[in-house]
Amino acid sequence: MKKMKMAFAVVATCFFGMAAFAQSQQAIDAELKKGNAVFLVVADNGKDLSATKEIAAKAKAQYARSAVVTLDRTDKANATAIKKYGLTSMKEPMILVIASNGVATNGYTKKEATPQLLIEEIPTPRQSDALLAFDQKKAAIVVMYRKGMADKAAAVEASKKACADMKGGAVTVEVDLDDRAEQPFIKLLKPSKTAKGTQVHVFNKAGDIIETYTAPFSAAKIAASARQAEAPCCPGGNSKDCKK
Repeated sequence: MKKMKMAFAVVATCFFGMAAFAQSQQAIDAELKKGNAVFLVVADNGKDLSATKEIAAKAKAQYARSAVVTLDRTDKANATAIKKYGLTSMKEPMILVIASNGVATNGYTKKEATPQLLIEEIPTPRQSDALLAFDQKKAAIVVMYRKGMADKAAAVEASKKACADMKGGAVTVEVDLDDRAEQPFIKLLKPSKTAKGTQVHVFNKAGDIIETYTAPFSAAKIAASARQAEAPCCPGGNSKDCKK
């Protein structure tokens, strides 16, 4: 799996709209501080702002822990935010989805965006942790378990030791397979349904899944996988029989 791995009355509120644009990064930060995801409506000089913002507003109405913020790319006050979220080369109005921990997940143009697509781009809490690691150029070691699994402690210990060996170059993310809030993330990772013990999924800093481990767990092997620059072309890391 590759990178886990983006109705406004303009005439009546022109001055207010300009003020809101100028405060874009502050508004984003304020919503993130509240624990909200952000639907960032990006436009140039307010072009197509009303129609684009209406899509974001419909998504917000369906997802309680979210907010809509607007950003004008032509306003120099937004230069930092434009660079931070990679909006320099955008050619048409779009909506960027930002997780509650500040990680931008994906963006859609006005033509592509639907409320449902925007909502689906909001990551789960643990998925957000992994995405933040990738954003910081760190590997992510995802420990997937169920309560009562005897080998969970050993898996976490090995994973944290691997992170320590990598001197801050990786993070451990613990995911309860029975946590309803994490089901979209779990579905994405496709853990073994027949496994009776804890599974450790190792991603490199590029967000590529490198290897999956079950007990007994080795911190050295986990760290070695997390350091790999590229994912193997065959499951399990065996590439000798891969087709060229």
